Amino acid sequence: MAFVRTPFAEKFGVPRQSGIVPEAEGWVEFTPEFVAADFTRGLEAFSHVWLVTGFDRNPRWAGGATVRPPRLGGNERVGVFASRSPNRPNGLGLSLVQLLAIEPGGLRVAGIDCVDGTPVYDVKPYLPWCEAKPEARADWAQSAPVARPAEAVLIAPEFASQLGEAVTSLVRHLLQLDVQPAYQADPERLYGMSVAGWNVRWRAGEGAALVVVEVTRLS
Repeated sequence: MAFVRTPFAEKFGVPRQSGIVPEAEGWVEFTPEFVAADFTRGLEAFSHVWLVTGFDRNPRWAGGATVRPPRLGGNERVGVFASRSPNRPNGLGLSLVQLLAIEPGGLRVAGIDCVDGTPVYDVKPYLPWCEAKPEARADWAQSAPVARPAEAVLIAPEFASQLGEAVTSLVRHLLQLDVQPAYQADPERLYGMSVAGWNVRWRAGEGAALVVVEVTRLS
């Protein structure tokens, strides 16, 4: 029914949950049979929508009953149905995103957590009166992940100039959230991600800092 266009060319670097990086904007592009304006009539009444998506880049599920959530350090296992892991039997994802605009052929959204080209199987309005449960319990995932301070992500002025203000803000927010694997602690290791048409490489700096060491425009 649709595909979502996002800044993320690959899985590495994608936010681990929707909504936590509002700078990550996307475009839900309807396939031709769903572009008629009648399909979204009345959707402007809602500020947020659910996207039912497919993890089409994942390898076929191998039958494993447990996964290692990053929130538990990447070493402790829980059942796949006790997690939000994309490595699951049915390969379906669920993203709650802000609806920025309804435009011909699609929707502009913010807070996306999908790889570019991810299929969208359905769009549903978010209903805060029945879907927001502040009293709900989530134990080890009760609160948002701890983010390093913005000033701890060091992006040299020449890199920021190349990336532009919007992409620099997006990269900084992503790196604040530690997109690298939770179980990887090698301070000398270089990491890289493809985001918004750029390849960005970084390493650990002093203390809790991360230092961007290279930005390269993707062809």
